[in-house]
Amino acid sequence: MRYMPEDEEGNSDPLPTVTIHVGGIHASKTPVKIKTLLGSCVSACMYDPSTGIGGMNHFLLPGELDSLDLSTRYGVNAMEILINEMMKVGASRSHMQAKVFGGADIFRANHKLMMVGKRNIEFIREFLDTERIPILKERLGGNDGLIVHFIAHTFEVFVKPISASHFRQKEEEEMTFYKKIAHELVNRESTNVTLF
Repeated sequence: MRYMPEDEEGNSDPLPTVTIHVGGIHASKTPVKIKTLLGSCVSACMYDPSTGIGGMNHFLLPGELDSLDLSTRYGVNAMEILINEMMKVGASRSHMQAKVFGGADIFRANHKLMMVGKRNIEFIREFLDTERIPILKERLGGNDGLIVHFIAHTFEVFVKPISASHFRQKEEEEMTFYKKIAHELVNRESTNVTLF
């Protein structure tokens, strides 16, 4: 993992570039740069050194909320689908390694639902440990967002911190989604009544 030079953000790179957003997944057996912008979300950059196959995801919520739907916005689905997509193009699950990023505390909140960055960090570490996939590098937590560029065929990662003042739009989008999820959870709990 290296910090991205100021001029590295442009597209002068000859590699094809894929940008992923929340719920995005991309795996490739050919050279490609995969990039994303993270706040409290987490991205796993996965690599199989025996084949040179790499892939990356971007998930919004940790695994324990994945029962709300099967979207790749949720950690369990995002991780399993990324691993499966890499295997489809020839990677071996037993050789996979990871570098993980994100999980910032962009909301500066103590409410359990709003502490999603911390919960995403706990989730990704636990998931990869359970799957016996080693984490070789990480940049998790903090208060700033990150721009992440992953060179999938070499396992190189470049990151650039983005201060909260430059991150307002992303923060507002994530807050809107978390409020929606909180409303769904409250409604689900209030309708989960057993009569006897």
